[in-house]
Amino acid sequence: MRYTVSKTALIFLLIFALNYAQVVPCLAGTNSKKVLVAFLGIKFDDITPDLQKRLLERMMETIESNSSVQLIKPDDVARTIAAEKIAQMLAQPDTASMRGLAEQLQANYIIAGRIANRSQELQRVLLVGELNRFDRATNMLHRFEVLKYYDNFGVELVKFKQEYVETMGPARSSGKLSWVWLVLGGVTLLGIGAMALSSLKAGAEGEGAPPPDRP
Repeated sequence: MRYTVSKTALIFLLIFALNYAQVVPCLAGTNSKKVLVAFLGIKFDDITPDLQKRLLERMMETIESNSSVQLIKPDDVARTIAAEKIAQMLAQPDTASMRGLAEQLQANYIIAGRIANRSQELQRVLLVGELNRFDRATNMLHRFEVLKYYDNFGVELVKFKQEYVETMGPARSSGKLSWVWLVLGGVTLLGIGAMALSSLKAGAEGEGAPPPDRP
């Protein structure tokens, strides 16, 4: 009877450890800190104010589509950084300036751009330029080229989102969860050992038992 109770308890403990190992990573994901992303804005050339506003709004919506991001909008950046400095970085982005700004804002990423209308048709707007993402952790400045009529600009935003927005996220350390798997492994080994010991004990008792009476 003692063997049956011990075996049942080990089975329940093993099931609990398996479930816990699956639940804890999910909880860790929901508690992960958000990454801070500063959007400096976009330098426009030959683009109407109304269209500039729509482009900025679409860019911010694209960045905020990543639930791991906490966005610092251009107006908020302008309250901290001088307008001349922002204009200079929008016109000629470079790694050193971006890093200095990222450290000043304590941002993980900085996004900026410059787009001009290069259309020869009055009724259509051809957007030509680039969007930039600076990664503070790697000190790298990425450039995403833009070349689309405004009617199809959504296609460029989808590509930019896939390559440079969805890839921004908090760093998750697996070391904090490794103890869960250590516990799980310990419980498994304990269960195997206990069952093996019980089998040996049962075998020994069987060998030492007196033979049955013959008729």
